[in-house]
Amino acid sequence: MKNLIFSQDNSIQPNGAIGIQKCGIIFWQKTGFLRHCNELGFQSIITLINKKFLPTNIQNYGDTCFIQFDNDDNKIIFLSLKKERNSNHYFIYGESHTVYANAEFHLFSLDVVSYISKQIGCKFYVDDATKFLEHHSVDKLQEYIANFVIPNFESPDLLRQAIINKQNQINEEN
Repeated sequence: MKNLIFSQDNSIQPNGAIGIQKCGIIFWQKTGFLRHCNELGFQSIITLINKKFLPTNIQNYGDTCFIQFDNDDNKIIFLSLKKERNSNHYFIYGESHTVYANAEFHLFSLDVVSYISKQIGCKFYVDDATKFLEHHSVDKLQEYIANFVIPNFESPDLLRQAIINKQNQINEEN
């Protein structure tokens, strides 16, 4: 996890501030000279994740991907290839609402992000709600997850459903 940089200053995210994470992790590729990703690289990363971590389900929609583990709707890592504002460069952005699962999945998600980072030779900024990357205490991690109050909302899958609907709409238009 040495190539993960703990940061809650999301203004350094290439497209601007995205808010502070409260229910897991948000991560984005540290961009710079020759540190960008493209569509082929993004698809290759998904293939490598599939071979190494053996997810139970992958929903791949070109520049977005949902990777599910243990057939559990709470154990999902979302990956996206995003274009930098005012640029032709792309970067990897992702998130996982790990506090809905457990401490083991939180650590596992950080391992997946670290693996991606190693494969593309680039560091990732990680906004970790539990601050595990800062304190490295499993006890504090478990305490954060145990005390987390899940907010009331209709579905934990709204983001995924919105992306699926948008992709279906694009396919129908073509």
